[in-house]
Amino acid sequence: MTSVDDLPLADPVIHPQKAISLFWLIPFVVIVVGAWLVYDTLASRGPLITITFNSAEGIEAGRTRVRHKAVDVGRVESVWLSPDFSQVELTVRLAAGMEGVLMSNAKFWVVQPRFSLQGVSGLGTLVSGTYIEIEPGNAGPLTDRFKGLESPPLVRSGTQGMKIRLTAEKLGGLAVGTPVYYLGIPAGEVLGFDLNKNKDGVIIHAFIKSPYHKLIMPNSRFWKINGIDLSMNADGIRMTASSLSTLLLGGVAFETPASLENLEPPLPGNLFTLFEDQSAVTDSSYRRKIPFLMYFDGSVRGLKSGAPVEFRGIKIGSVRDIRMEFDRANTSFRVAVLMEIEPERVTEVGDHNTAESSDEFIQTLVDRGLRGQLETASYLTGQLYVNLVMRPEMPVRLLGTQTRYKELPTVASNLDEISASITSLLRKLQTFPSDEIGKNLNETLVSLKKTVEAPVILEAAGAMRDALVTLKATMVQINGKVDPMGKDLAKATEAATKALASTERLMINLNALMDPDAPMNYRMLELTRELTATSRAIRTFVGIMSRQPESLLFGKEKKEE
Repeated sequence: MTSVDDLPLADPVIHPQKAISLFWLIPFVVIVVGAWLVYDTLASRGPLITITFNSAEGIEAGRTRVRHKAVDVGRVESVWLSPDFSQVELTVRLAAGMEGVLMSNAKFWVVQPRFSLQGVSGLGTLVSGTYIEIEPGNAGPLTDRFKGLESPPLVRSGTQGMKIRLTAEKLGGLAVGTPVYYLGIPAGEVLGFDLNKNKDGVIIHAFIKSPYHKLIMPNSRFWKINGIDLSMNADGIRMTASSLSTLLLGGVAFETPASLENLEPPLPGNLFTLFEDQSAVTDSSYRRKIPFLMYFDGSVRGLKSGAPVEFRGIKIGSVRDIRMEFDRANTSFRVAVLMEIEPERVTEVGDHNTAESSDEFIQTLVDRGLRGQLETASYLTGQLYVNLVMRPEMPVRLLGTQTRYKELPTVASNLDEISASITSLLRKLQTFPSDEIGKNLNETLVSLKKTVEAPVILEAAGAMRDALVTLKATMVQINGKVDPMGKDLAKATEAATKALASTERLMINLNALMDPDAPMNYRMLELTRELTATSRAIRTFVGIMSRQPESLLFGKEKKEE
């Protein structure tokens, strides 16, 4: 039996081994997939930018989002201080596709609850949390560093309208966000302000929204409006109140007068004048102004620059300057008032084709009695204005100072004339010898009383009375026994008796009248005292009205001790 060991061995078959094993395919696939995932992640991350803010209040790294029109377009990755510790730098990763909007005029700001006079905004962040809003740029080079805004922009990109500039002497109550109105309709708002080149005024930047920006023309006029307009005229006090927002923020209004000229719309950024009120707009339409100078000797308290100059109740100009002058030669003071008359306010009637100049025309009016006079515009405020009156009876009084302005003569105000008349009357009353006259009258009455009460007069009157009684009795006895001549004698005797009785009564009345305690004597003394007190009261009244004319309505002010 043949064993296994005795069997012949077969020739080995050699198979060649593969270069790469299928086992290595798995890690290769993993590497490829990982690389793709890394590439896809890096490609979808978008650009990385840096935004600087003054504060990082409400911003958290990894949580604060960047949004545009309520769509998430990025997230804050880190928050850190700038190298000089003056600002906060945010590293923000935006989504892919945002590279094209990162131009230099792109804007970023933090959206959070804000409370201001313009209203309340950002209340939605109380639920969603603070986020950063982006406004894509549309001009300028691409960049990756931006300066964040501390407040949202008033005008968003894409808003139709036009930006304009307004020039004014002072800002007044205007602020960022102050509305601009057209016929009471909100048509725009104030964007900001800064000083002009000469640093003597302000430039206000405003934006007029569509379609109201089409109403802006080169002849458009702008003025400030207030919440409450209080005015006084012949009809009484008039008060006009605007909306609550205008009361708090003020406002700007504009209008565009109709014109026959073919005006072209202004370019964005054109400069317009901003007037203080609508009346100033009307005044600006009178471009021709003739200056005149007037001098007043009395007080001009209550007269201010801008006060009206009126003629027969119609404003024809305004006061421009007031100054005090001292004449060393006469050691006297005077007040110089510079005013401007606007001749365009007066319409000429009839044929006025004349070569007479304005100075010659004014001189003609002065020759006919034109004078300047100060009048009280309101006893409530004590304000004064210049009233041109025709007073031909008053002489022309000119100082003839060497100035470049034509001088107009002046007369005293009505209040000054009344004060002068009352003062003259008081002086006459003070010099009136009322006490001496009363004393002389009293002495005369006493002397008359002594004369009436003299014993001789009394005895004569008694003797005459007895004689007349005896004569009457005798005539009664012979009555009817005498001829007609006796009857006439009886009648005469009776008449004499009546006259004697009347004389006796007169003496009694004179005696009572001459008594020092008599009512007439007492009334004369009282009249003298009342005249003296009346003169003092009138003098006090004139003094108060000269110093404080408003006290006629409010009474005399009480001075604190």
